[in-house]
Amino acid sequence: MGKSVEENKILIFAEKENEKIAYFTYELLRAGEELADKLRGHICVAVLGHEVGDMSEEMARFSDEVYALDHPLLADFQGDLYEHALEILCKNLNPDILLMGHSLTNVDLAPRLACKMGVPLVTDCIHLEIGQEGVLLCDKPVYGDNAVATFTLGKRPRIVTLRAKVMDAMEEGFKSGTVIPFDLDLDQSVARTKSIEIVPGESVSLDKADAIVAGGRGIKEKESLEQLEELIEVLKKYFTKVELGASRPLIDAGWLPSSRQLGLTGEKASPELYFAIGISGSSQHLSGIIGSKKIIAINKDEEAPIFKSADYGVVGEYESIVPTLIRKLREMP
Repeated sequence: MGKSVEENKILIFAEKENEKIAYFTYELLRAGEELADKLRGHICVAVLGHEVGDMSEEMARFSDEVYALDHPLLADFQGDLYEHALEILCKNLNPDILLMGHSLTNVDLAPRLACKMGVPLVTDCIHLEIGQEGVLLCDKPVYGDNAVATFTLGKRPRIVTLRAKVMDAMEEGFKSGTVIPFDLDLDQSVARTKSIEIVPGESVSLDKADAIVAGGRGIKEKESLEQLEELIEVLKKYFTKVELGASRPLIDAGWLPSSRQLGLTGEKASPELYFAIGISGSSQHLSGIIGSKKIIAINKDEEAPIFKSADYGVVGEYESIVPTLIRKLREMP
């Protein structure tokens, strides 16, 4: 069915996005490479789907082995079928570590797989390290991201999900790994749930944004969001993906959909740049942006908690500061 078992395989689940490899898979590859170096192991990638030849060949440039789980029933994500397929693969390969991105899909899939295999799982990790005697040390935010705890995993396979944007992505692949077709005997009866309807709505991926401009309670009028949108357009000169975000008050006011909320009860993101405009900076909101590389805060209250977490802060009315900032950015070459 597969290939003979080798010691210390680091298996990476390559998630799809629009029939291509999701970007954060390349961040997982970077994390997996560091772990493999310390364990003297091998990088393996699992590609699930239907007609996955091109994606498998792409992953072969970044890994030693690619296991292509190609089946019509895997064309679209279905938790039961994907869990069953990964369980079969893991039992055959006996990987030391299984790395998955902390995505909406994997928040469903990873617990299913860990429970079925009777192994531990740590989700939403921000750092992974190999400790003494080969144990896996997993750092993850706890208590609303107000603290970071380290969990120790020993039993194989160690399954973890890694938060997006906490690792640099591998941009170039120089390997020539082997693509190994992995035959599966899947049956629709494995699926215990069925997707009846997809509720229409705005699709936002804040966790994939390079920069986020977010507004909070200090934004008094919905029309003022146009200033934030204008800043976003200017920032697109410098960043590939820039998104509009918000703290909970703007969501509760109905000005923006819940998919744009950042915080304990919203999305978590780790962009290169985060603008907090009119956001006080409660612990609930900060829990969603803990991994941001640079935080710039604009708030008229000089005592606002956001300034304690910001790298740069401007005290004043955003209505006058944001237009000036936009003008200066436009003047830059």
